[in-house]
Amino acid sequence: MMTAINEENLFAVILKGSVGLLLVLTIGGFVFFSVKTGLGILTGGIIALVNFVWMRNVLQRILGLLPSRPGLYAQLRFVARIVVTGLILYFLIVSGWVSLAGLLTGLSVIVANIIALSIYRAVRTGG
Repeated sequence: MMTAINEENLFAVILKGSVGLLLVLTIGGFVFFSVKTGLGILTGGIIALVNFVWMRNVLQRILGLLPSRPGLYAQLRFVARIVVTGLILYFLIVSGWVSLAGLLTGLSVIVANIIALSIYRAVRTGG
C-alpha cells in the first residue's frame, strides 16, 4: 500500500526518493564505470542532500521563529550555504579524487527526483 503524497510528507518523500536514487546511481557508478565516478556521484549527492535540508531548515526558521530581520537572516544563510558548497566543490574538483561527470550526476539527484515526482503526480491526477 502506497502512502499518499501531500504537503505534510512531501519533504520526506523527496528526501527518501533522492537517497534511493543516489544509492542506485552510486552503485551503478562503481560497477559500470570507475571508483572515481562512484565517489563523484556519492559526494555530489551528499552535497545536494545536505544543501536541500539546510535550505529547508533556514526557511523553517524564517517562517516559524520570525527573526527580527528575516530578509537579512535569509541572505546571510544563503550566502553562507553557497560559500561552503563552493569551497567543498572547488576542493573536490581540484583534488582529482572524483570524476567531474559523477559529481555533476550526484548534484542532480534532487532535481531528477523532483521532476520524476512531478511527472508522477501529473499522470496520477490526469493533468
